[in-house]
Amino acid sequence: MMAVSASATYPAMETLLAQACETAGLGDFGEGMFREGLAHLLESLERDAKLPEAGRHEAIALIRRRLANRLKIADWYKRHPETDALEVGGPVIVTGLPRTGSTALGNILSLDPQFRSLRGWEQREPVPPPELGREAQDPRRMQAAAEIDRLYREEPDHVARHIHEVDASTEDTEVLGLEFAAQQMTLPLWSYFDWWRDADMRPVFAYHRQVAKLLQSRRPPDLWLFKAPHHKFHLDALVAAYPNARFIMTHRDPAKVVPSYTSLVTSIWPAGTIERHDPHMVGEYIGRHLRIGMERAIPARARIGEDRFCDVQHPDFNRDPLGTLQRIYDFLGLELTAAMQDAVTAWLAKHRSGAHGEHRYTAEQYGLSAAGIRADYEFYIRRFGVHTGV
Repeated sequence: MMAVSASATYPAMETLLAQACETAGLGDFGEGMFREGLAHLLESLERDAKLPEAGRHEAIALIRRRLANRLKIADWYKRHPETDALEVGGPVIVTGLPRTGSTALGNILSLDPQFRSLRGWEQREPVPPPELGREAQDPRRMQAAAEIDRLYREEPDHVARHIHEVDASTEDTEVLGLEFAAQQMTLPLWSYFDWWRDADMRPVFAYHRQVAKLLQSRRPPDLWLFKAPHHKFHLDALVAAYPNARFIMTHRDPAKVVPSYTSLVTSIWPAGTIERHDPHMVGEYIGRHLRIGMERAIPARARIGEDRFCDVQHPDFNRDPLGTLQRIYDFLGLELTAAMQDAVTAWLAKHRSGAHGEHRYTAEQYGLSAAGIRADYEFYIRRFGVHTGV
């Protein structure tokens, strides 16, 4: 494990652990590799992030919240040991490069009560687990719904870049973050990302499964729906924890993906952070990072079995969403009901292209070009027959 000493900027790891125990009145963080991940996170915050003061406080608060959640999860399992015997269905996992329609597809699938979505508000505070029939009054959900309403009223540029819905399956950043092994692109943590790409994620996804059991313990069904483009980096470790997983992989012209994703993540960084980083370096790093993920995903698919993957091209999904959805349901062996089709039609009308504004960006503002990106991703375009220029 990397040793991280105290600094004038961030507390030492042992200080954070001790503070979390004192605040929660608990002392068991459970098993896992979270100390290794936290050590790398703290070092990268110090070395790479260049956060302004408010951003530093936000990062420390996030660490403290996740440590407190670990303590509460371990305590829950001690008080409810029967949770460990629960079966986890699926999961069905939407993955691929980001900005390929994965959010839209994940949100649409979340409309189907056959699936158990991984909602952002329950990830952020998983204990106590939500209860079926009482979620409308759950303070965590009510707070999340109010925040989403505020975003749509007050931050139109943000909602033009990304769809937010309170009951849709969101990226499992908070669950993986309990092990301090989330991609964490919401901060500029270059050395942390370098460690994360090569980390042994098997214990991380084992812990991920424990959290899924806890969350489903009072809120069925157990057929989980995960939506996380970053899963492409560690497909083998994911399948070790979820041996019955099946995947929907979304695809889009990487010349659209890379600058769009760079624009999105830098817009999420704490205010005043992007000005402290060279946007050309950021664009180059993100383009390379995503390429490495796909370079690893392709051979992992072959090992896992191509029959467990369903590929969805972004233009095809836009042109014929219901037809694409039927193909996905056929792949999963599930019924696409008339009620679900009606719900999807209503969702598509609400979230039609441009309904929440336009996400504006260029490749050149990040030192990139469409031709250069496509050359870097030529292996990916060829392997999946990706449509370019659309």
